[in-house]
Amino acid sequence: MIIIEGVNDKGAKFRPSAWAEMLIEGVGLAHFGSDHKIHYLPMIEPATINGNAAIIMDEELEQIRPEAYKEILHFAKENRLLIHYEVGTLAERRAAQKSEQHAKGDSRRPST
Repeated sequence: MIIIEGVNDKGAKFRPSAWAEMLIEGVGLAHFGSDHKIHYLPMIEPATINGNAAIIMDEELEQIRPEAYKEILHFAKENRLLIHYEVGTLAERRAAQKSEQHAKGDSRRPST
């Protein structure tokens, strides 16, 4: 799993604050559903980490949508955003958050 934080290598917050959603949509990894809400491919999602916009994506995205994968990483490197690699998948991360949330008795969506 790859996590791209909206903070550059000098610690400055990357702007605009909606960069993650805009980038994911711009490379064609999101669509509007019949419910009039935006839906992201299961292997990528925008997130908030330490109050900053971020992107979390599975490395398997490289096999399924190689051009979009390359474009996202190129964008992150060009803008000197922090990139972290973690073991696991986005689905596993979601399940762990849901389990944590359930254990706390909280029905709100968790933030990362």
